Amino acid sequence: MNIIIPMAGMGTRLRPLTLVTPKPLIKLAGKTIIYRITEYLYQNIGLKSELKTIGFILSEESPIIEKYLNEELAKKFSFQVLFFYQREPLGTAHAIFCAKKILKGKVLVLFSDTLFFLNKKIDFSSKNNNGSILVKEVSNPSQYGVVTIDKNKTVTSFVEKPDNPTSNLAIIGVYFFKEGKDLLVEIKNLIKSGHKEKNEYQLTTVLKNLTNQGHQFKAIGVNDWLDCGSPKQLLITNSYLLKNNKYDKKQIEKDKAQIIPPVYIGKNVIIKKSKIGPNVSIEDDVIIEESVITNTIIQKKTTIIGGNFSDSLIGEYVYYKQNYKYANIGDYSKFNDDE
Repeated sequence: MNIIIPMAGMGTRLRPLTLVTPKPLIKLAGKTIIYRITEYLYQNIGLKSELKTIGFILSEESPIIEKYLNEELAKKFSFQVLFFYQREPLGTAHAIFCAKKILKGKVLVLFSDTLFFLNKKIDFSSKNNNGSILVKEVSNPSQYGVVTIDKNKTVTSFVEKPDNPTSNLAIIGVYFFKEGKDLLVEIKNLIKSGHKEKNEYQLTTVLKNLTNQGHQFKAIGVNDWLDCGSPKQLLITNSYLLKNNKYDKKQIEKDKAQIIPPVYIGKNVIIKKSKIGPNVSIEDDVIIEESVITNTIIQKKTTIIGGNFSDSLIGEYVYYKQNYKYANIGDYSKFNDDE
């Protein structure tokens, strides 16, 4: 099976956190977003024996991302990594088309800011449909692309952000195709026609066209769907992941720190005279002194002195000695009220 993961977006909604570190390489509770996605595919979806190639769609050459994916993912999970480039932001269908070299045989498409969890493994061998689309019931379907289904859970229609929704089944951005060539042909037809929605070639348009031609896609519901695309959603996702984490209580107590679970504390972290938690992730080599921090994500090699904030995102190599109630701080920043 070939897997295609578009990650050509600029992560603008998470800036300045993503000005230096690309969004998929942000760590949540010790693991990057893209590592968590790949690990789940490999271990929990039944792809361990089938996963051969992952094609990552980037906006341009990126030594940081490409080195990480080759060294941290490909070697760990023993698959081939290929890179493709979407030079212009022309939509999801166009991004997938950039990986046309591997649009053949079984193909799984998913996006790099989506974590999801299933009740059971997907049956990729079913002969009763042309593929599957993962969905989740939501309370606000007008904010999503949604599908309607029949009694057999076969998708009957696709609607992008409906004003008057007739379904609450949101498309979470994970798609399985039994034959990637069918997808390739229809994307080619779409681009050739020049038909765009919101000035982009949309994957939902391709899926509508395939359905109209008689292709059948089964809707598979997921247990949980976690979005990492905005600061609020990233913090919600972090809190979810922290539920079953453990921390080194002995190390913390000797530094006179109060820890309120759930928290994640990385290696070589120093915490003194501080109150941390709940829902805080602290990556490696961080120093925190005389601070009160809740519901926050802190990346590696950062120093925080006298902080008192919540609902915050703090990047790598940050020096913070300031008095904000919340903050979104990019890598290599310095906030010092003494200067």
